Amino acid sequence: MTVVTILGGAGLVSRGVAYDLALDSAVDEIRVADIDLAGARSVSNGANRIAGEKKACAVKADVTKRREALKLVKGTDFIVNGVQYDYNIEVMEIALRAGCSYLDFGGLYWMTRKQLRMDAAFRKAGLLAIAGMGAEPGLSGILASHLCAQLDSVDTIKIRDAWRDRTENLPPFIVTWSIQTLMDEYTMPAEIMQDGRIRKVKPLSMSETFEFPPPVGVTEVYVTRHSEIATFPESFRSKGLKNVNWMEGGPGFLEQKILADAGLGDKEPLSVDGCNVQPRRFLTALLRKKGLLGYPSGVTPQSFECLAVEVIGSAGGEKHSLKGTCLFPSKPEWGLGAAEYSVSIPAAVALRHFISGRIRMRGVKPPELLFDSERFISDIREKGFSIAIERN
Repeated sequence: MTVVTILGGAGLVSRGVAYDLALDSAVDEIRVADIDLAGARSVSNGANRIAGEKKACAVKADVTKRREALKLVKGTDFIVNGVQYDYNIEVMEIALRAGCSYLDFGGLYWMTRKQLRMDAAFRKAGLLAIAGMGAEPGLSGILASHLCAQLDSVDTIKIRDAWRDRTENLPPFIVTWSIQTLMDEYTMPAEIMQDGRIRKVKPLSMSETFEFPPPVGVTEVYVTRHSEIATFPESFRSKGLKNVNWMEGGPGFLEQKILADAGLGDKEPLSVDGCNVQPRRFLTALLRKKGLLGYPSGVTPQSFECLAVEVIGSAGGEKHSLKGTCLFPSKPEWGLGAAEYSVSIPAAVALRHFISGRIRMRGVKPPELLFDSERFISDIREKGFSIAIERN
């Protein structure tokens, strides 16, 4: 009997994981756990409708209350961590003490580096922790591994991401991803690997015009902090890797940065009429009240996102450039836009590979070291993701 607990299960990405796992006969029980019990119930009810049987249940969970969280995950084989990434270490410690393997959606470089230090503890316990398994990071690493395997040496890896949203009747401003994470990307220094060394640069201080396949098309993308820079240098060190960078962009990206520039991404409390208010918490609460976090009810998501991974290196004494692109669709019947669906499905596929016994490694590992890339790409294609490989 396989039991999966999704902490932070009321979130949109977690919803996608729960719904996809509900279709899998290898998963016997799904515990949707969240501090928002009503949201968890909504997700578990939806998963049961998809399964056609009672496979999911909702429970209230607060990961900051470790003793309660440990009781909740008792008997769980695998924890999917869908809480805000700042709590990744806390959830990993819960998984370790409970004897559960673990997966999260990313750690925005600094958290990922902290997580990798727990490798020995997970190996000793015979457990696996997958650090950053979604679209980017996650599928980005698997595509990079697939491309690097075709070259004798690799000099440069570029990861690019962009999106388009054709959803009708949207308000002029909407946030379809964690506003907390977005504010961190806009305000934290961005790491890049250049000439074999990690450098910090200002967020959005580097940009380029990149041509993505339609319907995303030509997009201006910008450097931000991201998890791949924390793992790629070591994962592909044997190939001679010297340069890695990540850039993203699309409609609304610069407009959202204006909020950070105005100070609404600040974590330092601000005194207003005698009350201390953290600007970031105020922004999150305001957007939630206005219904601007996620797609409003009554609209049908019609969005697209595209990941591109370009690897430059040599094979047979000749220089080559390989590029892999993945076009992510939305999932209107689940109420998910491309941003959420693109993360949830790679996570669910990764979990299936673990359950089936295809992953033998234990410890804290990034996705690029774990999976048979050809098999993983095949499984992702079956979910409606369009993946193309180009060789120049």
